[in-house]
Amino acid sequence: MIAANIQAAKADEDYITQCRAQGLYPLAYYPHNVHFIWMGASASGQRSLALASAQKLAASIPGEALASVPILQGFVVVPYWAMVRFGEWDRILSDPGPRHETPFTKGVWHFARAMAFTAKNQLEAAEQERAKLAALTADPSLKGQTTFSSNTGEAILRIAPEVVAGEIAAKRQDWNTAILHLDRAVRYEDSLIYQEPPDWHAPVRQNLAAVLMAAGRADEAEAVYWEDLRKNPGNGWTLFGLMQALKAQGKSDEAAGIETRFRKAWKDADVSLETANTVTRSSRR
Repeated sequence: MIAANIQAAKADEDYITQCRAQGLYPLAYYPHNVHFIWMGASASGQRSLALASAQKLAASIPGEALASVPILQGFVVVPYWAMVRFGEWDRILSDPGPRHETPFTKGVWHFARAMAFTAKNQLEAAEQERAKLAALTADPSLKGQTTFSSNTGEAILRIAPEVVAGEIAAKRQDWNTAILHLDRAVRYEDSLIYQEPPDWHAPVRQNLAAVLMAAGRADEAEAVYWEDLRKNPGNGWTLFGLMQALKAQGKSDEAAGIETRFRKAWKDADVSLETANTVTRSSRR
C-alpha cells in the first residue's frame, strides 16, 4: 500500500507541476495519497517516513484554501498525530500551535501537548492541557462536518480527553480509573463511521491493553489485542503487544507464532517498541 501511494503521489506531483492543476485535485486527491503514506508508515513503524509524509501533507494545503474550504483542516493536524504516535514529546512541546486555528486544530494540538506532558510525568501540566482540550471539544461548531469525513468534529475529538485522562490515571497507577476512561474512548472510537485513513490516528485498544498489561491483567490485555487485530489485521503495534501478553501468561508457543507475524509486519520499521503504544528511546537507526 505504501509503495503504491508513493508512486501515486509522485505522479500527482508531476501532473500538478506540468499542468498547473488547480482546484479539487491538488487540494484533495493529491493530499489523500500522502495521507495514506502516513497511515501505512505509522502502522508499520516507519517513523521517518510517517513524520515526513505528515509534514508534507500539512504543507500541501495553502492558507487561503483553509480559509475557504475549512474541511481541509483534517490534513493540517496530521503532524500532531504522527508526533504522538512516535513519542516526539519535545517537538510537540516546542511547536507554536496550528497555523490555521479552529476548535478542531487547537483541540488536536492540546491533545498532543497533554500526551507529551503525561509521558514526561508532568501531570499537572497535562491536566491543564486536558481541560483546554475538553472545553474545545464542546464547541458547537464541531457538531457539523469538520473534515472530509462523515464523522463530525465532536465525534472525532471527544475520544481525545478520555485517552488523556486514561493515560494520566495510569501514570498514577490508578488502574481502574485509567481503564474506565480508555474503555470509554474505545467505545467512542468504535462509534465512528468507517473512514480511510481512520479519523482517530491510532487504535485506542492499544492504549487500553497496554494499561491492562501494566496493571498485571495480561489475560484481559490479550483479549483486547485480539479484538484490535480483528479490526486492524497485521498492525505491528498490536502484534507486539499481543506477543507481550502471551509471554506474560506463559503461552510460549502462541507467542512465538505472533512474534513471526510481528517481525514480518515490522520489517521496514525504524523504531523498536517498549509496549504496544510506546517506542523506545534508543530505537532510531
